[in-house]
Amino acid sequence: MTNMTRRQVIGAAMAGSLAAIGPKVSLASEVGDAVLETRIGRIHRVIVDTDPGNDDALAILMALDTDALHVEAMTVCPGNMGPEYEQQVKNALYIVDLAGRSGQVPVHAGMARPLLNRPYPVATFIHGKYGLGRVEAPVVRQKVADEHAVDAMRRIVHGAPGEITILALGGLTNIAMALLRDPAFAKDLKGIQFVGGRYAMPGLPPSYNVLVDPEAAHVVFTSGVPIVLAGVDVIGRNSVLVDADFDYIAGFNTERSRFFMATQDLRRTFEKTHRGTTGSTNPDPMAVALAIRPALATKITPLYVHVELNGELTRGLLVYGEDIYRGNPTPAPNVEMVLEAKAEDFKRMVFALLSKG
Repeated sequence: MTNMTRRQVIGAAMAGSLAAIGPKVSLASEVGDAVLETRIGRIHRVIVDTDPGNDDALAILMALDTDALHVEAMTVCPGNMGPEYEQQVKNALYIVDLAGRSGQVPVHAGMARPLLNRPYPVATFIHGKYGLGRVEAPVVRQKVADEHAVDAMRRIVHGAPGEITILALGGLTNIAMALLRDPAFAKDLKGIQFVGGRYAMPGLPPSYNVLVDPEAAHVVFTSGVPIVLAGVDVIGRNSVLVDADFDYIAGFNTERSRFFMATQDLRRTFEKTHRGTTGSTNPDPMAVALAIRPALATKITPLYVHVELNGELTRGLLVYGEDIYRGNPTPAPNVEMVLEAKAEDFKRMVFALLSKG
């Protein structure tokens, strides 16, 4: 790994042949795929901690549609909709219903605000007024669970020590609160797969999911729990769906594909106009895809990252590298960051999911 100064930073977490994929294609890893092992290892039993969001919606559908993962619960964290937290809960319930899993996967409301209740940017500019683009989630039969998300996390993790991985798709407030309330939680948790960070060309702005609650991120990153980051590098290079992909998906004309198309208009327009992308990126789906099929990852690097908690412009940055000017030793890595993945295989997973039903 190339030496870097401490002031190098990780920025925002948002940064092709089309194969005809039928509805019976499995999302599980193919036999014989080479796998780059992380400290977490193989992931199966998961809690999805999410702030639905249009990319969260696709990620949740992926997690609920595969035998590779067993979703123990969904927990709703602070994130995309800001003060409209209840809209995120409503969206989560609707997506479970859309996946055909109503009544099978509990949805738990949790921390509605960051630990210190400090304001952060609301992401309706990319997710829309209701979080799901042009879709306003209807009320569904399943109701939110009575148990608080933090209590549900603790119960599930302690009930299966070393087996539960949290797929962290939003702000880290719920996870941090579980760690603060319960020191044994870190020991029993298998790991955290988190959407955030950047390795190459570091700079502003901070990763959105860190910016939501930097104090919570600090608690999580210093907890000792194995953490894998799916950040800007792998998202910006390997999770992009271009116009031809959207045309292909529209041709499925399934309930899922129609839902996906309706959620993505604003995201596609914003990213192509303001971020110079060739299409829309899919941060949360990439993180879930890596959990479903570890062989997607082709390059992973260990890093020690520190969460910057001060500064008007730098609060929420993930800082990494050597502190050469003060001579402080670089601590042992506390995260592993996925830098590259198989883009065409990711697309095939998305196509297989959206062609069903």
